[in-house]
Amino acid sequence: MKNDEYNDEYRDDLQEWDDDLWDDVPTAPEDKPRRRRARRRKHHVPRWPNLLLSVLVGVLAGVLLCRGGQYLAYRTLTAENGDAYGDDFDYSYGDVESNDETSEEYSLPLYTGDSSGLTITLNDPGQTELTAAELYEQELPATVSITVYAGSSAAYGSGMILTEDGYLLTCAHVIEDCERATVTTSDGTAYEATLVGSDAQTDLAVLKIEAEGLTAVEFADSEQLVIGETVYTIGDPLGPQFRSSLTDGIISGLDRQISSNGYSMTLIQTTAAVNSGNSGCPLFNSRGQVVGVVNMKMSSSSSTASIDNMGLAVPSATVKEIVETLAAEGAVSRAVLGISCYAVSSVTAQVYDIPEGLWVATIDSASDCAAQGLQVDDIITQVNGVDVSTVTDFQTVTADLEVGDTVTLTVWREPETETDEADGSASAQIEDDGYHYEYYGEITVALIDSNDLAD
Repeated sequence: MKNDEYNDEYRDDLQEWDDDLWDDVPTAPEDKPRRRRARRRKHHVPRWPNLLLSVLVGVLAGVLLCRGGQYLAYRTLTAENGDAYGDDFDYSYGDVESNDETSEEYSLPLYTGDSSGLTITLNDPGQTELTAAELYEQELPATVSITVYAGSSAAYGSGMILTEDGYLLTCAHVIEDCERATVTTSDGTAYEATLVGSDAQTDLAVLKIEAEGLTAVEFADSEQLVIGETVYTIGDPLGPQFRSSLTDGIISGLDRQISSNGYSMTLIQTTAAVNSGNSGCPLFNSRGQVVGVVNMKMSSSSSTASIDNMGLAVPSATVKEIVETLAAEGAVSRAVLGISCYAVSSVTAQVYDIPEGLWVATIDSASDCAAQGLQVDDIITQVNGVDVSTVTDFQTVTADLEVGDTVTLTVWREPETETDEADGSASAQIEDDGYHYEYYGEITVALIDSNDLAD
């Protein structure tokens, strides 16, 4: 979780999106008459996305298609999960240095052993409930503190022990873009960690330390959780100064569709207090079994509104699937379209007289969408002849698709007008700021491996 002021983050991220978006719009070749959009574009975010962002608290969606089910990804500017590096983290406390050296060139050393045998068992909830004191004494040895380094800078997160021989679980964003990670167990012993694998889409990462005889957590099936059930966390809010803090709360929501860092996640909502540094810590049921991995919170520092007691965690059912895949393969392969989009609701479509569907914001240069001529600003209204405007719509149509499969996109596009070759002016310039989408046609594209994306 990060500590950025909401208003600053919203404004900066929106401007970055604006700059990146219009920079990606292709220009005409030099040897052909220049073409212009029928609508004059100023260098600002278009009005209807602004309205949509204000209504939906800044939700940016990205279309990603994954094996076994489509993944339509969003970004919510109020979801906080930046324990690692960059603008998503506030280094204003303790002895943590600001990280001016963060760079994608940093990465953890890879674990070279055979981790294919790593599995997670989801048990039924135990019968004996523990008091908070009993749970803390029993489960503290299975939790760890994580310090990550990039250059001369450091940041902190939390984690848990999966096996007695040193496999660990934390959040992917905790170890992202770092060159070294030190894991400290509850008895104060420090180990250097290597990376087994990470998956940004589910925000999970598996690490390995060379140790024996560790105390490991036990998992319970998150599918058996009920709202109102008591839960606990043990982690490091704000880093080592508050190491191994215990918090409690209840399950306040299940199957929450929450968005962050370009991905949509189905998470558990809890009232247990979580803060920067808690990412990667276990969410325990009252029997001392892990039912989730804490990875973010919802918060706002706006003077007109506040958000309290909204912690979020990756369900243990998701953890099992991803951890076992990472252990066996080191990464999760998904069939993707390689584009990001805004979801255009029926209300927005009616207000601005545009098609309801998925408005294309970015297109990865390695995607078949780019090769087949899909453009930024297009609106996709159907996939394989079925209307799509939500995550559920897209999932229903594309649930079983794999890398190499194709889908047919029904596309609407703003018409273009030829410019006058003599003076370069548009021959049919439209003076207002409205949108004038027209049916463009169908574009058939192949899905590619998410690990092959270029951008």
